[in-house]
Amino acid sequence: MTDPVAYPAIDPIDRLAVLSAGLPGSVVGRRRIAAPFEAVWQVVADLENATPRYEPGVAHVRVVEQRGESLRLLVRDVSGHEDTMEARLRPGWCVMQSATIVVAFAARDLGGETLLAHLEHRRGQTLEPGEPDRRAALAKIDRELRTIEGLVTHDGR
Repeated sequence: MTDPVAYPAIDPIDRLAVLSAGLPGSVVGRRRIAAPFEAVWQVVADLENATPRYEPGVAHVRVVEQRGESLRLLVRDVSGHEDTMEARLRPGWCVMQSATIVVAFAARDLGGETLLAHLEHRRGQTLEPGEPDRRAALAKIDRELRTIEGLVTHDGR
């Protein structure tokens, strides 16, 4: 028997677009960051320390279990409510989900710069284009991406 055919990996940004297509009402933002991929991904992958700095609704994140790329997170919001999230984290790709929300990041190296994309989806909620809630969700994602850019460029990462 011959070796199985190795298919090229799907680009993380393209994978995020596929995920978004499967989650009606999800919201995705992108930002080109003038920093190397490794520096940008170091911030995104630092779930425990960085997430509360860019996500205004999150007070604390703790990794409670890790098996390779698979993580279990305990997330406390600013009101004190705790929720468990399952996550998958590898370079250029992070998806976290609970019973109520899906959050994902994808990054592509642009040769000294990085394209970073961020998805958020509340299960059971569909935000149609042009709706005020959708515009607010896009503005929130844009602020988060700008904050991540600031963490990368101003924190010397």
